[in-house]
Amino acid sequence: MLRRILVMLAAVLFANAAHAEYPDRPVRIIVSNPAGGPVDVMLRVLATRLSETWKQPVIVENRPGASGIISTGALLKAPPDGYTLGMVVASAITIVPFAVDDFDPINDLQPISLVARTPFLFVVAADSPLKTWDDFVRESKKRELNVGSFSIGTAFHLVWEQTARKAGIKALYAPSSSSSTTLNDLIGGQLDVALDAPSSAKGLVDSGRLRGLAITSPQRFAGMPDTPTLQESGMSGYAPQPWIGLMAPAGIPAERVTVIQHAVATILQEPAMKAQMQTLGMIPIGSTPEVLASTIKTDRAEMAPLIKELGIRLK
Repeated sequence: MLRRILVMLAAVLFANAAHAEYPDRPVRIIVSNPAGGPVDVMLRVLATRLSETWKQPVIVENRPGASGIISTGALLKAPPDGYTLGMVVASAITIVPFAVDDFDPINDLQPISLVARTPFLFVVAADSPLKTWDDFVRESKKRELNVGSFSIGTAFHLVWEQTARKAGIKALYAPSSSSSTTLNDLIGGQLDVALDAPSSAKGLVDSGRLRGLAITSPQRFAGMPDTPTLQESGMSGYAPQPWIGLMAPAGIPAERVTVIQHAVATILQEPAMKAQMQTLGMIPIGSTPEVLASTIKTDRAEMAPLIKELGIRLK
């Protein structure tokens, strides 16, 4: 009897030790965004804090290209042991699978946490006659306007298409390969309106060269408190905000998902982390795995028919 008790006690102690040991070696986080951009900067700050929390190196690996297929593919090839994670942008899971052939990783990924939401910003030149969102809607029905933003099939493009349908706006979409090109064209008068990230447009708004027309967050964004939301502008209940989420290969032990999620959610509530994310145009979340999974399901259900209607095919 004593031997049996000792064996059982040893098993419990071993299990607890195994749980406590994770992570006992470096953790790698793969991201599709290039080094230096807002998502990369946010991730590196988060990785530094995770490293301090876990007493292990947390390494950021940038794998840009192919609309997130390269980075997601690398994540799927990793062992499901918690030592390779992915910071995944929404479009790689909610847009790309419906716009390319033979790529849909949804069943091979384990959601861990919704890390952040990224509101988008509608801006106009400082001297634009469009003073409010209602001005934009009304003027679009009188003459052909153009709206500049990122390439066809990006989250920016799909948010524009959603918004235009809901608001009844008729405007020509002018895709560009970069934020700087779009905003320069807006200032130069080649565009009527631009849709961009707060992190890119805020400096020009603060300097008086651009004006914020509306932001897509449900409440006014702390970094741009003078810019009204779409909901304030009459689009009740509508607040499209693409997300950034932490995921792992399917099959990762549940207890490791819990360890990672708890650490991330705790760090995202730190005042310094919140302030850093605000400067990057992000709203920290730190959700449970279930909330991220539900968000993915909802977004995919919205995006699939819209992408089909628009006939979007990505190469």
